Amino acid sequence: MTSRKFLFTSLYVAISLFIIFIFINFSLNEFGLFGDGKDKKYRVYALEKSSKYLFSFNYIPNNFNGILVGSSSSSLMMDTKNIKNNKIYNLSMNGANISEIKKVVDNILKFGDIKTFIISFVPSLTKTSGMKSGQINSKEYYGTLQSDFVIRYYYYKFKALRKGNKDIFYSSYNGYTDNSFALKNHNPTKEINREHHSLITDNDSYFDIDNIAFNQLNEMLKKVREKNIQIFAYYYPFPKRLYEHVEFNPKYRLYKNKIDSTLDMKEDIVVNFNQDKYDYIRDIDENYFNTHHLSKSGASKIFKVINNKLKNNTFNVNTNKDTFQNIKYEEPFEKRK
Repeated sequence: MTSRKFLFTSLYVAISLFIIFIFINFSLNEFGLFGDGKDKKYRVYALEKSSKYLFSFNYIPNNFNGILVGSSSSSLMMDTKNIKNNKIYNLSMNGANISEIKKVVDNILKFGDIKTFIISFVPSLTKTSGMKSGQINSKEYYGTLQSDFVIRYYYYKFKALRKGNKDIFYSSYNGYTDNSFALKNHNPTKEINREHHSLITDNDSYFDIDNIAFNQLNEMLKKVREKNIQIFAYYYPFPKRLYEHVEFNPKYRLYKNKIDSTLDMKEDIVVNFNQDKYDYIRDIDENYFNTHHLSKSGASKIFKVINNKLKNNTFNVNTNKDTFQNIKYEEPFEKRK
């Protein structure tokens, strides 16, 4: 074989393999990007942020009428199937900040027609801005067909499948994550006490609000309202003994007052789970996995409140604009100053 013929043969084989690789990825359609994705069920196997970003183009808009956004504090054990009369996808992401959340939400608003937008507020959501990892990149859309991204994804997916049930994303068809496999010999009181110490002794920067992140949060919520989507905002319930600590409470209140300024108290449903009325959650360690994450029992109590608040929400199907009634902020305004 001449060198010229060898070159052309090698080129032909390489191009053929490349086309086959693209065809396989297109056929597998791991992220529901092609076709309408209607009535399909896609699980997060790995690369959570990238997966949910890619789901936001087609799968979520075509299968859900609402989303829950936040960091891992609203992902772990928060199975949104427990929200009645709504099909809510849990778009919360481990370690996410508002910049990452907003990029995914922008897709949902562009391609979907959701009616309910639930957001869980914790300080980490607005502490930083910008993409925190290599995930959530617009190049990933076409990368699902032919880049190293899809190779890495298959590698991590294979590792996840080998774990079987022992995988945090095992029950993630609606977006939420479940680490009940890790609860053997787990001591929530010990976990909470350990994190209490670190938060209380080193919390000077914990409540920082990045200016860019704050503006992005405000912009995102305004876009949601412009689409006449009901906003349900809630403040994550910290264990009461942490919340009332003299070094934690004043800084948290300052943080909350600023976040409150992004909310519309006439239109949004806003729940502060750090009120005394929710001591049945905050006083019981078994309602937590650790300080920042709820257990299954704690999450179920949150869902009861969400369902109770949303049932007072009325949707007028006879007008072009959604109208909502009986929506009130839980605290008198003067208490929030």
